[in-house]
Amino acid sequence: MNRPFSVMIVDDEKPMLEWLSILLEEHGYEVSCHSTGEKAVEAGLKSMPDILVVDIKMPGISGFDVLSKLQEQSPALIGIIMTAFSSVDSAVRAMRKGATDYLVKPFEVDQLLIAIEKALSERELKRENRELRKKIKGKYSIDGIIGKSKPIVDLLEKVRMVADKDSTVLISGESGTGKELIARAIHSISSRSDKPFLGVSCGSFSRNLLESELFGHMKGSFTGAYKDKEGLLVAAKGGTFFLDEIGELDRELQVKLLRALQERQVLPVGGIRHVHFEARIIAATNVDLGEMVKTDHFRADLYYRLNVIPLHVPALRERRSDITFLLDRFLESYSSETGEDLRMITSEARTILSNYGWPGNVRELENVVERLCVMTRSEEIGADDIPDFIRYPGEEEQIPADSGIKTEPLTKKNPTLDEIDKAYTLYVLEHQAMGQKRLAAKILGINESTLYRKLEKYAREQDNP
Repeated sequence: MNRPFSVMIVDDEKPMLEWLSILLEEHGYEVSCHSTGEKAVEAGLKSMPDILVVDIKMPGISGFDVLSKLQEQSPALIGIIMTAFSSVDSAVRAMRKGATDYLVKPFEVDQLLIAIEKALSERELKRENRELRKKIKGKYSIDGIIGKSKPIVDLLEKVRMVADKDSTVLISGESGTGKELIARAIHSISSRSDKPFLGVSCGSFSRNLLESELFGHMKGSFTGAYKDKEGLLVAAKGGTFFLDEIGELDRELQVKLLRALQERQVLPVGGIRHVHFEARIIAATNVDLGEMVKTDHFRADLYYRLNVIPLHVPALRERRSDITFLLDRFLESYSSETGEDLRMITSEARTILSNYGWPGNVRELENVVERLCVMTRSEEIGADDIPDFIRYPGEEEQIPADSGIKTEPLTKKNPTLDEIDKAYTLYVLEHQAMGQKRLAAKILGINESTLYRKLEKYAREQDNP
């Protein structure tokens, strides 16, 4: 049997102590009473109550001081402030001091009981949430990487193994699988977690601008360089530096990055002195760098320098048992962020979503869940609410006519990664972004300039088959 909750009442008015003591004991609480703040603090440090009901104005130390001193020892202590002098300032101060409620004398019996019950419910809910987060983080996720399938559990175990090493990590995986989340997870559980996590997408900048971002520049080194700028590799200051879309790196910059990694120092644009950096390097790619090396599109020496510890993030179709798990998390997340009631989803709808291929991986699933929550009128999401491209997959996909690019359905038995990437990029552009390139880039998780380069490449391939 659970013990009764203990309540400490502190008030310099004896009748108030007696009245509240009888009232709370009748409702099953274990009560102790004190007429001064000093006695209350002394008693509380010996035997901490669950709930403190304290008057503000008393001889000696105030009720605020009693609450502060006891909460220093027990942050979970529930504090309810009483006062005969009502004011907005004192109410605000009570909340800032850690009180969960504020009662003006004389108050009704039910007001105090409701205040206590409400505070206990909130404390229990917070405790359950902490336990749930702890359980999920320890078993099924690290900093937002969610899953309990064997591929993801194996990956998370590798993340834990490499987190405190200094070795360079190369994370591979399709768009939308969560490569940056893996990089952030490695950083967050490493000894570098109190230092910066900085990153850059190599496909988001021109070559000159990217060089300046990575290595820094000196004042006057180019038009617009009005002052010296520290490069991001140096700015990471012993933390972690994340190079996303490393396959997009210009050949000339590949040489400079290789030299920087070998020597652990950078030469700012326009500079004459090298600057040392201490950041750990994590790179990520959604293309096969090994194949790019074979076709001479990526330097072999840089590839081997980056590929010290390879980690592969599985596609969602490779861990289908996580789909339902992720569905529930995204539904809960949407409800929490918007304040709307949690949506339920029928078993038929779950089956349809579980059987879909999810070429956009976890990012696409999250977007679809948000779309379903916004567009479904009823409290329950059913099969009829699911978009047709998920319910009836496999139809020929074509991109908008004004783009000038034409694509064939992906029917090849063993398509290359480039072919899969092209098919998915064009599919998102037409069917999810309705031809809007900015929206398509956001869904794909890439910069607009990267999307435009992809489309230009596809157009050239069409003109020169």
